[in-house]
Amino acid sequence: MFTMKKPVIILVLIVLLVFTGYVNHSLTKQALLKASNDYQRHEEMELATKAGDGDDKDLVETISEGEAEEDVEVIDTKEEQVDGLLEETNSTIETTMSQEDSLRSKNYFIEQRLSRDKLRAGLVDRLNEIVNNANTNSEVKADAQKKIMRLGDISEKELMIEGLAKSKGFEEVLVFLTDENAKIIVLKNELTKQDTVKILDIVMGETDLDASSIKIMKKNLSVK
Repeated sequence: MFTMKKPVIILVLIVLLVFTGYVNHSLTKQALLKASNDYQRHEEMELATKAGDGDDKDLVETISEGEAEEDVEVIDTKEEQVDGLLEETNSTIETTMSQEDSLRSKNYFIEQRLSRDKLRAGLVDRLNEIVNNANTNSEVKADAQKKIMRLGDISEKELMIEGLAKSKGFEEVLVFLTDENAKIIVLKNELTKQDTVKILDIVMGETDLDASSIKIMKKNLSVK
């Protein structure tokens, strides 16, 4: 009878575990991407339904179609230019989230979530252009690829934090993360110390940020 020695059996089991882990990781990534795309489509449909024929009609069209971006020819791109694209996008997202006009919108959370995700998608597209450009040197290409992966991780954490915050009793929450800080918008007329502690615990538990790097803002219920 054919028998396998113990070391061989252990080696086979290790190979199977590694292969299973890789397949599971790939399937999970695909599922997360599909869920993110489905969620974005759901947000767009919900915003369109709420807007109806009112003043938000133009905004719905703008968000759904996206702003036309100029074609960018990437030639001999430097790391500073890649960093500049990331900083520019982060600055735009943060500025838009904090504008008083935006905060007064009745559909603030849907609008800003869509805006955040679409600006990020545009950034990923431009980083992919850099990666796929024959004139991009290997170091810059590797840096752009790392940033694309990092943006995916950040988006997943934002969704996770928003979900955890809602499970703690907050009706609506919008999260914007970077490697250096976090901005959290909560649908509440007043934020108590207990509310702040809950949100800080969630964000610090899901990121490496400390309390001083986390800014929490409120959006009044009266302009929901």
